[in-house]
Amino acid sequence: MRCTAAVDRALYEEMARRREESRTDQDDVLSLLLDAHDESGEPMTDKEIRDQLLTMLVAGHETTATALAWAFERMLRYPRVVERLRAGLEEGDSRYVDAAIKESLRLRPVVPITARKLSAPLVVGGRRYAPGTVLMPCIFLLHRNPEVYEKPDEFRPERFLDGQPATYAWIPFGGGVRRCLGASFALLEMRIVIEAVLRNLDVRPAERRDERIVRRAFTLSPKRGARVVANRRV
Repeated sequence: MRCTAAVDRALYEEMARRREESRTDQDDVLSLLLDAHDESGEPMTDKEIRDQLLTMLVAGHETTATALAWAFERMLRYPRVVERLRAGLEEGDSRYVDAAIKESLRLRPVVPITARKLSAPLVVGGRRYAPGTVLMPCIFLLHRNPEVYEKPDEFRPERFLDGQPATYAWIPFGGGVRRCLGASFALLEMRIVIEAVLRNLDVRPAERRDERIVRRAFTLSPKRGARVVANRRV
């Protein structure tokens, strides 16, 4: 509770400071939340903003760490991918890193399903669902659907260089207006960590076999923790 109180003080002080400043052209998360309004035109309360920020910072910690573990587990098993990643870094081009991250999240989504409770009737596949029904699309199965992805079981970052998938064909962060608030932040974190590791270390998998997928609470994690052997680059 003492820790939470200290966090709350820091967040509320920052909100007060930012409300007094001009936020023109600022697109950071706090600025967006401070400028957000509901359907009635009302701004969010400080408590609502605080809850959103804590959700992003706390709930996004384990999920992003797990996504990073999976990204290294997948990428390091393909020398051609690592070579192309390093080549892109030398040229100052992050596009292939971003593509590899998206491909890893496609094959190893951290959360297997997403849920939505209907507030109005909805027809899906010719079947009508009443308000109050909870629909739970399976992210894991969608990302492996051969009608959506060619050779879906293969790790091929190139598929995200040739063009972006349809809006609801790649949903590791969910979709629609309830898409994960921290999605862009998580992708940025992953890119920064992966680029830093590849610039400074030579890494390879510690185990020959692919990691098994195990469930930890609500996340899908690598069973052995995606261990690697790392040596500093010279």
